[in-house]
Amino acid sequence: MLTTHAHASRAYLAMNSITEGSKSQLAFYEVLNGQHFDAFLSVSGFDTRFIPVHYYNIRALNLMWNHLKGGAALPPSQVIRKVPRGGTAGAAPALTTANLPAISTSPGSDAIQVGAGAVNVPK
Repeated sequence: MLTTHAHASRAYLAMNSITEGSKSQLAFYEVLNGQHFDAFLSVSGFDTRFIPVHYYNIRALNLMWNHLKGGAALPPSQVIRKVPRGGTAGAAPALTTANLPAISTSPGSDAIQVGAGAVNVPK
């Protein structure tokens, strides 16, 4: 599951941990400052604060493909933190992959902990 919203997705993750427990195969990736509407990324104020979620949708789908076709492990649940573009609103530097960190196989302190209906998302 890939999300930028805590309202429904975290609740789903919590319920999944109750329903499936340790057998769950759900991986949850929360993209901080992600924007679902790529067309807004050029708007003044959006350009310096947000990154495209679509980029991570493609990455997550590729991870799932590799998991289903080749048995590759899915990276653990985690917070994905953008790298700021800098600049000023309306004149931010071009977005590059340097601003878009990977979905990590070892998220360390950005790992999301889940169990028994509780979800702990690092700040």
